[in-house]
Amino acid sequence: MTYYDGTSSAPPERGQKQAESKLDTQTAKPRGRPVAVLVVGGIVALGFLGALGARVKQANEKKAALAQERSNAQAAASQKPVAKSVRPESIRYRPAVEVTGSLQPWRSADIGFEYGGRLLKVGVSVGDVVKSGTVLAVLDGKSAAAQVNQAQASTRAAAASLAMAEDNLRRSEALVQSKAIPEAQAEQSRQQVALARAQLEASRATTQLAQSGAVDRTLTAPFDGLITKAPTSAGGVVSPGAILVHIEDHSRFRLSVTVSEDDAQLVRPGAPVTVAMRDRTVTGKIATVVPSLDQGTRRAPVEVEVANDPKAPLLAWSFVHAKIDGGAEIGALKIPANARRPGSQTEIVKLESGRARFVHVVHGTDDQGNWLVRDGLAPTDTVLVNADPELKDGDVVEKVEELTAQREREAK
Repeated sequence: MTYYDGTSSAPPERGQKQAESKLDTQTAKPRGRPVAVLVVGGIVALGFLGALGARVKQANEKKAALAQERSNAQAAASQKPVAKSVRPESIRYRPAVEVTGSLQPWRSADIGFEYGGRLLKVGVSVGDVVKSGTVLAVLDGKSAAAQVNQAQASTRAAAASLAMAEDNLRRSEALVQSKAIPEAQAEQSRQQVALARAQLEASRATTQLAQSGAVDRTLTAPFDGLITKAPTSAGGVVSPGAILVHIEDHSRFRLSVTVSEDDAQLVRPGAPVTVAMRDRTVTGKIATVVPSLDQGTRRAPVEVEVANDPKAPLLAWSFVHAKIDGGAEIGALKIPANARRPGSQTEIVKLESGRARFVHVVHGTDDQGNWLVRDGLAPTDTVLVNADPELKDGDVVEKVEELTAQREREAK
């Protein structure tokens, strides 16, 4: 049995062990913290380096893509556009100007009454062929006769007023001479005479107008023609100036067209014109060439006269294609239709010193659609066909023939 004095709470060995254990516990914790910090820091550093590396990789890839794109653009810019070319063929041909339009009646008229009234009679129907002077419609004349009587009565009243005013003026002037009344009263009488005379003139004009309206109650055809519009029945009230009847002269037709400033030099009055309407062809001639260009369109008006065959009549207002004979044969240069510059109707692309040049030409067409150039092109010129729509005036162009020859030489 071991004894101790009781001054300590535990035996020496036990207390020493507790103290050592406590000391070990206190010293163990401080020793473990740096290790954890280093581990966490290492992980953070590794993550940062990984993200930085990914960003550097993306930047390098983007830089490489931009460099490749720049290289491709420079290569494309340095590469010349390639196009086929042809030389024009010298020919002689008879020029013609092609136009389109509608066959209009040679004459037409909208007819109506100048004065209003009730429609008493209708003398024609739609589709009737009438002669000049044929009665088309008649208005009721009763109201017109009453208006004439009223106007004549007003004229008589105005004449009586004028006579009274003149008589009053004579008395006033006599009294002024005897100094019975002042001069001012005589001047007033003179003014009354002037007013009465003016009223009489107005009444006479009204009477004349009413008489004219009473007589002009019948519509007649102004020329031979076809009725294309007419009232279906009588009895209605007609307003002044209202169109009742439309008449057209189909003995011949008028084709109103326009030609360009260049083609106007080929068109002459009397020149034959071939008019095609559906599956039918007729012949006309130039009636008028207006020697003045429209300021807006820069085109000259042309009138074509087309005869009508009564046995096989043409249809008015039909849409037709016409070809105007341009006269004697002339020289021209033939090029294919695909030589036309895309987006233009009068331009081609010539090749001059390896560069594209846009040129305006004066041309016609043949039956195959080829262009027959009269001006703007020389026999020695080189013309591009199927030119690139993105091609610009002055761009460097390489011909397909030259590129093919170069490749053959390189292959050898």
